[in-house]
Amino acid sequence: MSPDDVSRNDLPGLTAQAARHHAQGQLAEAVTAYIDALRLDRRNPVLLYGFGLVLRDLGQVEGAATCFEAAFALDPACVDAADSLGTLRAGQGRFAEAEACHRAALARGADRATFWNNLANALSRQGRAAAALAAWQRAVLFDPALPEGLSNLGGGLRDAERLDEAERAHRRALRLTPDKPQANNNFGHALQARLRHAEAARWFRRALALDPGYAAALCNLGLAVQRLGDRAWADRLYGRALRVSPGLALAHFNRGLLRLERGELAEGWAGYGWRFASGQAGGARQPRMPAWRGEDLAGKRLLIWGEQGVGDTILFSSLCAEAIARARSVVIETDRRLVPLFARSFPAALVRPQRSDAGGVPDCDLHTPIGSLARVFRRDLSTFAGAAGGWLVPDPVRVAVWRERVAVLGPGLRVGIGWRSALMTESRRAAYSRLDQWGALFAVPGLVFVNLQYGACEAERIAAEARFGVAIHRWDDLDLTDDFDGTAALMANLDLVIAPATAVGELAAALGVPVWRFGGRDWTQLGSAVRPWFPAQRLFQPRHREDVFDVLNRMAEQLRRRPI
Repeated sequence: MSPDDVSRNDLPGLTAQAARHHAQGQLAEAVTAYIDALRLDRRNPVLLYGFGLVLRDLGQVEGAATCFEAAFALDPACVDAADSLGTLRAGQGRFAEAEACHRAALARGADRATFWNNLANALSRQGRAAAALAAWQRAVLFDPALPEGLSNLGGGLRDAERLDEAERAHRRALRLTPDKPQANNNFGHALQARLRHAEAARWFRRALALDPGYAAALCNLGLAVQRLGDRAWADRLYGRALRVSPGLALAHFNRGLLRLERGELAEGWAGYGWRFASGQAGGARQPRMPAWRGEDLAGKRLLIWGEQGVGDTILFSSLCAEAIARARSVVIETDRRLVPLFARSFPAALVRPQRSDAGGVPDCDLHTPIGSLARVFRRDLSTFAGAAGGWLVPDPVRVAVWRERVAVLGPGLRVGIGWRSALMTESRRAAYSRLDQWGALFAVPGLVFVNLQYGACEAERIAAEARFGVAIHRWDDLDLTDDFDGTAALMANLDLVIAPATAVGELAAALGVPVWRFGGRDWTQLGSAVRPWFPAQRLFQPRHREDVFDVLNRMAEQLRRRPI
């Protein structure tokens, strides 16, 4: 028997030895054993896969990826190698590649719950929420006792506002792993989505008892105690989370909003800058050009791009004129529905519909998301203009048309109304109203009501008209969802707008129309008793033990004692 044959006979022993070293955490010894084994059989997929796992644990990601790729190429039945490669690519932020790897693993291992869970994670990170949720459901179907699958499914259900199901999924994961910090934290997060902050805090504290350095639980507990009214303790918790994990984006963002709520604007805007990394703002286009951070704009061409919802864009558009005054030229890219209104309001800028790509823009040198203008122009409350009036300019021709149409409604105070967001979630529901709660307002004499509520609201409007014997005027040829220029022209002919925290009130106030805004305090008040962005807005907020119904009744009492 040749020495080579003797050595090859040793291969099973070397393989077992390598696996044993790895299991015992003896990574250097495992590397040596795998190298010796691979010298005997370089094309052994089992050895290549095992060696890849050791390299992964040593942080040698590309070496591990090479091993996984080779193992799967040599033996397509080595599906664990494809799945592990997918997890590596996801860790590098290469989520499309990760998806392809997990799908390759599932082609031969369709009953493997962990593969479905990993595929769902890759889909979720690409923003494909529905597909991710379906994959997590498959994972739990194949293994109902897979804790990470249940936990991830709970998170997906929570994001889909299926909060009862989310709570049940997290509770099942918690029963399986009651001593796992992550299971306790995730169950608390599910309760937090239901505004059960005191209960949620209990589970965050339990997670921290199991792992005092669990940064995500510190951050979540901070938000819970902030919602319960203890801002000082919340600030300290966010600070602790950031000492443990300095790059924890959500802790930076939450602490930023907390400081904006307290009127600490410079520190607050710094934290608000983490909104994209924390997932709290969508549309993170980030064009491939230098970002503007407040330096001199003389001779520079600046791109200002829309990043969030229409209401936020309108709020931050109050700062566009100051940027335009500093730059050689400004391009504003925004929601297509706002383009005519913004083009008229900012004639010195080029206004066009926003793009979805993240490429360069040849007619600009620098870029900024519109929400980041505030960190330059609003570093303290003294920088807000105090005079009443708006900055958006409606179409004068359409204003004249609407003047005639509104005039035929007859005498009285013309009041435009909106009552809820088009996106109603459990966490948002308390901030809005139902139209059947407006009885006291509808009973105020001398008011002419005009509908400004966008979305599917016809049934609510008809029911309120029948119940309260009031007319809520609307026009079939005005699309309140899509035609912002027409809506602005209508609003310009109203005496008052009553609305919660929606784009309706933001648009009206930006036009200079008096607005009564109902709902709780939020960070946009910047520590003040008003919203300094909108001098035309008056706030009606719940007092001790009041709910939205009480606030609406109080507004009705104020209207009875006109003038506004």
